[in-house]
Amino acid sequence: MAINNPMGDHFNPQSNMSQDFEEFWFEDLEVDELFWQTNKPKEEQIPWRKSSLTEGRNLKTQTIHSFQRRTKVYQKI
Repeated sequence: MAINNPMGDHFNPQSNMSQDFEEFWFEDLEVDELFWQTNKPKEEQIPWRKSSLTEGRNLKTQTIHSFQRRTKVYQKI
């Protein structure tokens, strides 16, 4: 007979409030698309908007920063 052990159960699905991200290269994004520099929810997630082929705007501070074309960035699904 199977024993029910709630403390030993390790199945812990993600909550429905979790956010899914897809990884892209900066160069693959279109101008004006939103992206994030991390896909980790525990870190501060600041949205960015691609403003040119090599620049992105931090939407929190409204400053423009240069990005390498092969920088990994993330978009919410």
